[in-house]
Amino acid sequence: MHVSRINHRFMQCAIRPKFQVKRLPELIERMSQLLQEGYTFADCITMLLPYHVKDCAYWQELVDDCFQKGQSVTFILRQLGVKSRFLIAIQLAEATGQLANTLQIIAQQMRFQEKMKLRFTKILLYPALLFTFIISLFIAFRLYFLPTIEQMLYSRTIKTENTTIQWTRFFLHVPDYIIISAFCLIVITVIASIYIRHKRVDLQLYILVKIPILSYFWTLLMTRRFARSLGDLLVSGMSLQQSLHYLEQQDLQPQLSYIAKCIGARIIYGDSLAQTVLLIGFFLPRFEQFIEHGEKSGLLGRELLIYAELLDQKLENIIHNTMQLIQPILFLIIAACIIAAYLSILLPMYKMLEVI
Repeated sequence: MHVSRINHRFMQCAIRPKFQVKRLPELIERMSQLLQEGYTFADCITMLLPYHVKDCAYWQELVDDCFQKGQSVTFILRQLGVKSRFLIAIQLAEATGQLANTLQIIAQQMRFQEKMKLRFTKILLYPALLFTFIISLFIAFRLYFLPTIEQMLYSRTIKTENTTIQWTRFFLHVPDYIIISAFCLIVITVIASIYIRHKRVDLQLYILVKIPILSYFWTLLMTRRFARSLGDLLVSGMSLQQSLHYLEQQDLQPQLSYIAKCIGARIIYGDSLAQTVLLIGFFLPRFEQFIEHGEKSGLLGRELLIYAELLDQKLENIIHNTMQLIQPILFLIIAACIIAAYLSILLPMYKMLEVI
């Protein structure tokens, strides 16, 4: 009964981790600092949990049960709410003994993501309020202004020849068209995402590299993930084949596992890593040149980590630039709505002047 209750609680934690753990990046960063000072992971959890959860006894019971069952650090951090995209790096860090440094990097990435989310919310807040106000005006125009204008124009012109009302109705429904288009785009994106996820891993990769624009971001993320994962394993002392085999066996990132399997199969037959990366084609252009330089210098692992850091900076720059474009685009949409509102008012007025 006690074990089943613990497992049930774990299931609840896995479903709603963000409602349980507060300031997760700060928790991960403090863990890294304590590990560097020589504390064990169990000591870090015991010391830090009271400052980041509401029910400390509840969480301590769960964590103690994990330690008794011999669960990994990756498993415990998953229960605390760490996303799966970070867990692969933690799993590799457990194998290489670089857990403290990896947690420090993950904490920085989490802080950056939270900063971008906050900035994104601030960017959207004012345009969203303004767009809501404009929609209210359009609804008011459709309910009160349009019927009055229709009655006035139809009483002075031939109904079948009057196109002014049709244009007015069109302009008064411009926000509706924008909302419907955005909704359709979201639905198509969600359906496409679900469709791709249910495909085999090799088909997922084939589809992702064929989609314009998305293929660039995906290859950037995959190159960054592969370079950091393989670099960490090589720096820890593993051979290239052992590192690729480890990446193939992990189950947190199926796409990375498949790519490692494909590369490992060609490495066995004598191909170099640079040649294999070029032939597979799932990575950024000129990635193979960077690998080739690392193979010649004998510092492949270190150079892969340097390349991963360069891609981290590149990704951050892309996110910053994208954020800077969002608000102008939203204001252009709002400007189009305002122009449509003016036209919906002015066209009937000019028509009334012609009739008079």
